[in-house]
Amino acid sequence: MQTMDRFGRQMLLLDNKRWMDPVTEKPRVDSIEIWNLINTTTDTHPIHVHLIDFRILNRQPFNVQQFNETGEIVFTGSPVSPTPGERGLKDTVRANPGEVTRIIARFGPFTGRYVWHCHMLEHEDQEMMRPFIVKKK
Repeated sequence: MQTMDRFGRQMLLLDNKRWMDPVTEKPRVDSIEIWNLINTTTDTHPIHVHLIDFRILNRQPFNVQQFNETGEIVFTGSPVSPTPGERGLKDTVRANPGEVTRIIARFGPFTGRYVWHCHMLEHEDQEMMRPFIVKKK
């Protein structure tokens, strides 16, 4: 999500949360989760998830304005499968503007605190990164 810092500079956040906000993603070890990466910005973001490999399920365009106003996702097109070069296990995915990118991941084999973030250095510096904790079963 795109917002401004106290100096009026653009800030890009994941889930509208800063790094030091409480952890919200807490998968259990060996669990499988589907994450929806909702890109409301005008930039493509290479999202990297530490610890795990995942598969890209699909991408689907949605009405960004409506989402920003109401929090409701209204899709404006059909899901699109990953390109041939995106099939197989990944640790980074291209989250395109105005699309929901769906990934599926098995968390483990280790527990602990890890990070997911935009792989653009400037975006990382602007707190476009969040911790997640893989918990014991």
